[in-house]
Amino acid sequence: MSAVKAPTGAAPKQAADTAPQDSSQHWSLAPSAWPGADTPVSCVARAWRTRARLQVWPAWQAHLQALPHHDPDHVYDPGHEYERDWTTDPTYRRDGVRLYRFDREGFLMPHGSFHSRFIDLVLQTLCLVLGRRVCREPDLHFPSRLGEDLGLLTQGGEPRKLVVPDLAVMPPSWTLVEARERTVEERIIRVDGDDPAPELVVEVVSPTTEAKDFEDNLSLYAALGIPEYLLVDTGEFKTEPHMWLFRRAATDGAYHVAESGLALTACGTPMRLRPAAVPGNVPVFQCQDPETRHWHDHEGSIERRGGVHTALQLLDAVLPSLPATDRARIEAAWQEAGLPADAVPRILSLQGEPDRWPELLATSFAPEAANESESQPNIHPREPL
Repeated sequence: MSAVKAPTGAAPKQAADTAPQDSSQHWSLAPSAWPGADTPVSCVARAWRTRARLQVWPAWQAHLQALPHHDPDHVYDPGHEYERDWTTDPTYRRDGVRLYRFDREGFLMPHGSFHSRFIDLVLQTLCLVLGRRVCREPDLHFPSRLGEDLGLLTQGGEPRKLVVPDLAVMPPSWTLVEARERTVEERIIRVDGDDPAPELVVEVVSPTTEAKDFEDNLSLYAALGIPEYLLVDTGEFKTEPHMWLFRRAATDGAYHVAESGLALTACGTPMRLRPAAVPGNVPVFQCQDPETRHWHDHEGSIERRGGVHTALQLLDAVLPSLPATDRARIEAAWQEAGLPADAVPRILSLQGEPDRWPELLATSFAPEAANESESQPNIHPREPL
């Protein structure tokens, strides 16, 4: 059985007068809380627990090695919980092990549905414009010496060598041919090996990650040579959403704030946040197609496709003899520009007159065009924390 690495730097030493009689039964080795427990665990209690674990380091190693999913290559952090079917470490992803986090009150909660829902919508929207080269929550491996140089250490003093950004936009060579979820292997990015660095990384800010996103990740992603870093605050915990784009300067290799507000351009693509249609829902993340200049978002695209499908069914009933090539041309136009608001009466007016089908290509009202004509939101940039 492989041993868990002892932390570098000041290794935890067990003083004879403070060591428990049976360190294998030490209280810090039991879970600090269970998902769904009624008793919260404060930040102070979790910090005290971490220090206690360092006093019984060999016993904690044994606890980890007993786990059915134990990985001898993973850098385990005594500041996190590792149990048979759950963990609080976002970099530790194993089959059957669910990720939980402590909320502001200290309760263990599943990885936030609001947070996860927004990440998924951003992923799908980016794929609409940039193609399927966007990875959700990839395992981004980097040299451990870099973690040591930047002071990115676990609570036990071990250099980190893995980070899991919310999203990463990879070079075009990483584009998937078909629309599907990436496999576990396809989400592994070895910048400590031969894999290229992402062109853009995206982090969605939450109260528990805010300091890390604006400090640790800022220095790490710049050191990895990632050209752009986008931080998004959904407004879930504040009054309004906001975005910050950092670009890496060629002069000093550090990130500098390039744009800030509700609209900006990353990866050469205009992006913006719009208010949710229903208060309390996630904001709408949109990207602009550089060729058509139309604004796209994942949910809007689904709604548009659904409306087009219904209109085509009506068209088939009204003009059953319409040539397939003409029908395909109408469908392509509606998918591209949006379904005209008066599509139904237009279709009905063509009953028995298939030669008039080109009238369906005229757009008296296109929802995407209306979006495009709207004035840009009034942006009041604010400095990063």
